[in-house]
Amino acid sequence: MKNLFFAVTATLIVTTLFSPMAQSAEEPPPRQEQNGSDMEQKASEIGRKLDEMERRMKEASDETKAAFTREMAELRRQEAALRDRMKEMRGTSGKVWKEMKEGTEKALDELQQSYDRAREQFKP
Repeated sequence: MKNLFFAVTATLIVTTLFSPMAQSAEEPPPRQEQNGSDMEQKASEIGRKLDEMERRMKEASDETKAAFTREMAELRRQEAALRDRMKEMRGTSGKVWKEMKEGTEKALDELQQSYDRAREQFKP
């Protein structure tokens, strides 16, 4: 009877420790990590485009610069909010991560659309 108890206990311990569900919140699953990395890359790409747009606008007329400055402030606000959201997302896993991912992807898409509109509006 004692041996059976130890065998069952050992089996429970081993399956609990080595179960895929036992993955810590600190180590996101590979797919989750890849999705986060993809979003980081897209956000960085938009950030580089915004930097380039700002450099080009230095040569624009005063009126265009004023309108552009207001638009750029909004774009940078969206970018900062997205970065904060992505940073917050890194500390989550499971269902919470999935929910945050959807909202973060939406914020990334909105930033991309805002950038596209600004690019069209302020063509050099």
